[in-house]
Amino acid sequence: YIGQTKRHLRTRVKEHCNNIKLHDSNHSVITKHRLESGHEFDWLKPDILHSETYVRKREIAEMFFIKRSDNLINLQTDTDNLNNIY
Repeated sequence: YIGQTKRHLRTRVKEHCNNIKLHDSNHSVITKHRLESGHEFDWLKPDILHSETYVRKREIAEMFFIKRSDNLINLQTDTDNLNNIY
């Protein structure tokens, strides 16, 4: 999974981890993957692929990393706004 946030990484990881406690209609892609596959993430060791202060640049970086990576659970619509040149 590749995602971007302006909040502290620990906060965002905790939200992803706790999302499983919510009603089904509010489950994230990560939670759906956990429930359907039985796969658990290593919540203590997330990788930081890129750091960017500006929101738009962060969004572009996120789309770029999603597009160039294989074996992701991200929705492909996450890259709809990325130019085909990438």
